[in-house]
Amino acid sequence: MNPPCARCGKIVYPTEKVNCLDKNWHKGCFHCEVCKMTLNMKNYKGYDKKPYCNAHYPKQSFTIVTDTPENLRLRHQSELQIIYTVPGSTDR
Repeated sequence: MNPPCARCGKIVYPTEKVNCLDKNWHKGCFHCEVCKMTLNMKNYKGYDKKPYCNAHYPKQSFTIVTDTPENLRLRHQSELQIIYTVPGSTDR
């Protein structure tokens, strides 16, 4: 029995099958989630089991660092270095 397409749900026959991201797709259904650009095995990027082109691949964002005592000390040290730096001086 032929599996259903991950995008449209219709049957995917072997001649049009793309098996990627643990799913089966029609060649035409294997496109970027954002811009709908048709993808292939060479130019796709998978994220959360969904295909993306290079331009729309979700970027990992970092969380805000909390004000731990060590981070507060480093920030204070950096501020002191800025205050005590003499403009035009080559000594550091």
